[in-house]
Amino acid sequence: MSTSSTDLGIPDVIRAPRTDRIYNCHAYLTKVPVAAIRPFIERFASPGEVVLDPFAGSGMTGIAAAMDGRRATLTDISVLGQHIARGYLTEVSSTAFREAAEQVTRLAREALGDLYQTRRVSDGLSVEMKRTVWSFTYVCPACAEPMVYFRHLRKNGTAQPDACPTCGDRFVRRSWPKADDVPVQTVVAGEDGKLVEQEVQDVDFAAIQRALAEPRQARVPSRSIDASREMYRRSALGKHGLTETKRFFSPRNAIALVELWRAIDRITDERLRAKLRFAFTAILARASRRYQWGPKRPLNAQNQTYYIAPVYYEWNVFDLFKRKVEAAIRADEEVFRAIPLFAHDVAGNVRYDIASADALRHIDDESVGYVFTDPPFGSNIFYSDMNLFHEAWLGSITENAREAVMYTTGKKKGGTAERYAGLLRGAFREAYRVLKPGRFMSVVFGNSNGAIWGLVQSALRDAGFGAVPYHVAILDKGQRSVKGLNSGSEGVVTVDLILTVRKPEANETHEATLPAPAEANALLESAMACLDEERSRNPSYVYAATVREAIRRHQRVDHLHLNDVLIALRNAGYTLDSKTGLLNRPTSVDGLRVSTDDLIVSVA
Repeated sequence: MSTSSTDLGIPDVIRAPRTDRIYNCHAYLTKVPVAAIRPFIERFASPGEVVLDPFAGSGMTGIAAAMDGRRATLTDISVLGQHIARGYLTEVSSTAFREAAEQVTRLAREALGDLYQTRRVSDGLSVEMKRTVWSFTYVCPACAEPMVYFRHLRKNGTAQPDACPTCGDRFVRRSWPKADDVPVQTVVAGEDGKLVEQEVQDVDFAAIQRALAEPRQARVPSRSIDASREMYRRSALGKHGLTETKRFFSPRNAIALVELWRAIDRITDERLRAKLRFAFTAILARASRRYQWGPKRPLNAQNQTYYIAPVYYEWNVFDLFKRKVEAAIRADEEVFRAIPLFAHDVAGNVRYDIASADALRHIDDESVGYVFTDPPFGSNIFYSDMNLFHEAWLGSITENAREAVMYTTGKKKGGTAERYAGLLRGAFREAYRVLKPGRFMSVVFGNSNGAIWGLVQSALRDAGFGAVPYHVAILDKGQRSVKGLNSGSEGVVTVDLILTVRKPEANETHEATLPAPAEANALLESAMACLDEERSRNPSYVYAATVREAIRRHQRVDHLHLNDVLIALRNAGYTLDSKTGLLNRPTSVDGLRVSTDDLIVSVA
């Protein structure tokens, strides 16, 4: 059995919401909050020791290690990840950073000219637009008349149109052809300084047309997203004509970004230039057509897909940049204030190499004190495809041939599970090789498919780590939406596990026997007893706790899927609320006991 959280000083359930200054400063797929990593580093790595993350992503492990006075070696194939990590760990004077940001913004504004200028309706003055709302236009297949989607939203903008406004034919988004997107609303500063919405003016249409015809459109950095990319099919990019990254920017914002990037390039101080580039790449998603409009508030951009909503924003690039500079300063305050004085040489203490996790030839045997890593979750997210959007500006792209993902479509689908398992096994073997004997590795992982969990189990065992984990914790990064909560009906899991395993000493033997298969019914009682009343209603928590219990008991989870747990709960009398995604308890439960003991410790 695994060691208890009481013995380790690490809770069974770690809550680290994705709302802190560091996490929100720059977006990257599936980041682990620094607050969730630090308790493990403090427990398993001594001050000054090297912490390794072979799937480093945006470098959260390196930041956590630096904040706790440890050194870090980070590796990943992600060019964007390396850029973000180095940006986080580049220390600059806040005063110099603000002054440099103001300088490059002024130069870019001058170069942009009057393309952002509009007419304020209340007094006729020329003012800079804060944002413009754009809408898809659909063409009715029955009468061939165009319908501007935004103009016909129902229920205060929360429900899509139900019929053609001209002929009454039923509106079906997927089958109606599209015409050109159109601007429908502009937001400006009113005479009292407060933001006001107004109809698009002739001057707006003229500026957009001029921007579209600008020779500077050819200077926008771009990367092709062709049919060889998984996200080409998943986001239907060919159907929508979005086969180049630059097509995600409005004409005006494309030029504004080009001029801002050029102004940043002229900054001679290397550290300030790196920090400004970090802030620049942090605004790209919101500066694009991927920034979704909402009737009450902006809905942000989906980082895991190339989705463009039928109503979206063209947000003033300079306003976004100014806000992100301030966010970077706040993140710096958190990071550099925590770093001990004796370990303040961040550049020397945190190293980030572009390398595949299964080929760490640059790291010596038994030189690492602790490993904390968050591998890709199988087929869920394709990092290299999504990174193209940012890497087009960085001038170098991630080599996706060694990416640890499972393809679900196209020619690469064949043998993808074996390839994924091989990369994961190779990564764990390399981690085992470089880790000191008797030391630990923590692996963050989440999936609703037991077969993927089985791959993790077997890869850890084959690498040589102890068969029974030293500790297993649930990681809760917080819910962001009803859809995220609705794991029961969406078929996804919204919490992860952190498995900590140990490399045996030289004279210890490694158990090679295969574990017994797990059964959902037999594990549910123990799993539910570990959750408080609130979280025992969340299918994601119940599934993660069930997988955790099986792993603790050294049982195979290959066939333990989210659906198996949901079926077992249904058989026990539980029902699933389709609106909230929460479980409703039966009046009496046979065979299941729910404890109200709260084992959760927040690290937020």
